[in-house]
Amino acid sequence: MIRLSKIVAAIAGLLSLTACEHEDEHPTVVPPVEIAKTVAPYAVNRTKLPGQIIHIAFDGSSSLPVWQDTLDFALEQDVKFTFFIVGTHLLNDDLATLYDPPRRKPGRSDVGFGGTKEEVEQRLNMLRRAYREGHEIAGHANGHWDGTNFSYAEWTDELAQFHTFLTQAYTLNEIDNPNSAEWRRLVDSIIGFRAPLLAHNPAMYQALADAGYKYDTSQVLKLTTTPDYQESGVVIYPLHSLSTARGRTITMDYNFYVLDDGRVEGSGANMLNAYQNHLRIAQDLGQAPIQIGHHFSRWNRGNYWWAVKEFIKTNCGNDNIRCMTFSERYKLETR
Repeated sequence: MIRLSKIVAAIAGLLSLTACEHEDEHPTVVPPVEIAKTVAPYAVNRTKLPGQIIHIAFDGSSSLPVWQDTLDFALEQDVKFTFFIVGTHLLNDDLATLYDPPRRKPGRSDVGFGGTKEEVEQRLNMLRRAYREGHEIAGHANGHWDGTNFSYAEWTDELAQFHTFLTQAYTLNEIDNPNSAEWRRLVDSIIGFRAPLLAHNPAMYQALADAGYKYDTSQVLKLTTTPDYQESGVVIYPLHSLSTARGRTITMDYNFYVLDDGRVEGSGANMLNAYQNHLRIAQDLGQAPIQIGHHFSRWNRGNYWWAVKEFIKTNCGNDNIRCMTFSERYKLETR
């Protein structure tokens, strides 16, 4: 587990290593079919749920223009998102070797680091803005590794480093913290997780539980009105597979990108139509909760960003539909 004394020493004496600059270089790809597995139930207070639930979330946290664009759109539409952020994006590039990844040399990350000190400060300001405007901040670990075979100790250390990079972001980057109490509230609000590459295992769930996480969104499971899943006490809010005019995939933008295989024209319309049909199926089942997972990227010339915006504008203001964060749902279900 990383310690502050180690970090301070590393700041004084170590040099950063070169890593990938953008989190969209190693995105999530999983098979388009539901994962068949038995997951233990948990107690749900359904009397508090507000009808048809739609979760919209974004993985990654690097691009400052994407932060600005996404938050501005959310404010315009009065919709709340969940942001699964990356710990290494809170370290400026000169601090890269503070990150000690599982089974790799210090300073390695498949999604890069935070850029300059000024860029890190702007990113921290974006996180504060998101928190103030009612969005949820959640965890996406650090280096974006496939953790399918990680041990409990490796997952525990990865989560501990994420917590340290977030908690100590201002200290590590030598940035003045304008409101320490607000930052502590933001850090303490984090209860959710999405595994990089959706690569999970039982050790991850035990590590999440021991670290205080309440829910995870790393599994692809069958669409149902009673998704009462948990593992090691961690509630699972699953992604789903869905049909499109171009084939079957899951409710994530990069998986559409893979499915489209270079076909830019019509890619946004294909996604929008698939999301609308998926929502109709969920409603016909009896208001089965759904989630849409996108990234801090604008693949296929921004067509997927256009599609999710149109989906939000069409549905999120409707009666009996609630576009809400995962943490809000968790609080309602466990109240």
